[in-house]
Amino acid sequence: MAVTATISTRERILETAAELFALRGYSSASLQDVADRLGITKAALYYHFDSKDDILLTVLRPYFEAAAAFLSAETGRDPHVILTSYMDLLLEHRTALDVIAFDRSVLNHPEIGETAHRQTVRLRELLVGTGHTMEREVAATAALGAVRSATALMKNSSEPIVRAAVLRAALAALDTGV
Repeated sequence: MAVTATISTRERILETAAELFALRGYSSASLQDVADRLGITKAALYYHFDSKDDILLTVLRPYFEAAAAFLSAETGRDPHVILTSYMDLLLEHRTALDVIAFDRSVLNHPEIGETAHRQTVRLRELLVGTGHTMEREVAATAALGAVRSATALMKNSSEPIVRAAVLRAALAALDTGV
């Protein structure tokens, strides 16, 4: 029974921390804020996690793992399918996207920054495809930016009509480089 309580508390810590990091920014949300919102002591947080940094990495790990799996599976696929699937991935991991998008200092973390950069470069390569031109590189970058920005900034981006509009705009940007 103690194991179930520990897992439950750990998950509650992660959910609350992710929510606060996304809302206030990682650098502005303190561990005391997390503890207060949960009604536990700061010491209880340290029972489950070594540091705020440890919580951040644990919050973002599912997104980065899903993105890595996505990128390895997308090789050779149509860029339209890749971009559409990528938006769905972002929507599925919306909180992680918010944590990264609304506190750019998160990208200063060596592990997070390097992983995010490597994955962005790989995604852009997949969108550009073979025999690329400078125009195609710009178009792929613009399409990627459109999907990321709209997903992060438009809280209703998961609604079908909004999702479709975002994808139309992003795909139009991508097609300008053809």
